[in-house]
Amino acid sequence: MRERNPAADRMSLPIDGMRCAHGRRPTLVALAVAALATAMSGLLPAGDASAQAYPSRTVRIVVPFAPGGAVDFVGRLLAERLTATLGQQFIVENRPGGFGTIGSELVAKSAPDGHLLLVQASVHVINAALLPKLPYDTWADFTHITRVSEGPTVLIVNNAIPAKDAREFAALIRKRPGLINTGTESIGSAGHLAMELFRNASGSRFEIINYKGAGPALIDIQGGHIAGMFGTMIATRPQVLAGKVRALGVTAAKRSAALPEVPTMIEQGFPAFEMYSWHGVYGPANLPKEVVGTLTGALSKIMQGPEARERLSTQGFEPIVSTSQQFLEFQKKEFVLYERLIREGKIRIEQ
Repeated sequence: MRERNPAADRMSLPIDGMRCAHGRRPTLVALAVAALATAMSGLLPAGDASAQAYPSRTVRIVVPFAPGGAVDFVGRLLAERLTATLGQQFIVENRPGGFGTIGSELVAKSAPDGHLLLVQASVHVINAALLPKLPYDTWADFTHITRVSEGPTVLIVNNAIPAKDAREFAALIRKRPGLINTGTESIGSAGHLAMELFRNASGSRFEIINYKGAGPALIDIQGGHIAGMFGTMIATRPQVLAGKVRALGVTAAKRSAALPEVPTMIEQGFPAFEMYSWHGVYGPANLPKEVVGTLTGALSKIMQGPEARERLSTQGFEPIVSTSQQFLEFQKKEFVLYERLIREGKIRIEQ
């Protein structure tokens, strides 16, 4: 909607009712100029009003999970830095539920003007392979703006487990097939798929118990009810540093600065064992190129800055800079891995 032009409104009054400030009626030249201005205002292209500098008002960033988790952490970091970078308020709006689909649907069905965005994690693509019904198309209903960060999952075990590394843990499980249980913070999470990958790579048999959140799973590991789990760095690192659990491996190509003493799974003889929890920014489909360019430019600047790098590193994440096309291609490669692990593990969710 075009902004109301008070001057144009006054020009639409009957001529007899118009007077200049000094009381005389306007000249014919003045009337002609005013009429031309009014006519031109009606002929301006509709995009001209929306072409004002983006963002033109408060931008809501939907985080489709409860406060306190990794996605919420990243979303709030981005909101803070985008506010400082673009000079307009960015705020986080938590919309948990449905494995992240409720908040994602809200953004998918919103107006494509860039004032409602989504910060999501790898579960966004996992859901495409795991859930039989989604209220949106994961690929077509979103503008895939950019990937901003990634971090490995961490294999942790109860302190009483005699294994000193991932290889010894796998050997222990093989000696007691079906008798050692593991867990995961939620079905279909990056940690869950990492455990499926570990089961395949180690040739061991064990049950995976799915919890509703990292907290309950960590409590059961410490209590000895399950032997171990793969969890996000943000959930597991504090427990490792406090000595409540022991870390055996990280699922990255290189060691994490957050736990530099913990070897990678690849180092321990598990080839190509990589599993990341990553985060990206999305908008609804058909977001204008100018808006995407503004956001990718600002986010690239933020992710390359020392503040974002430092704050992300404390949670085990590294900043990522990518174009929209690179982000889309990355997700499609991830989908191939997720779909295979879900199919081979016969993972199902009843909706």
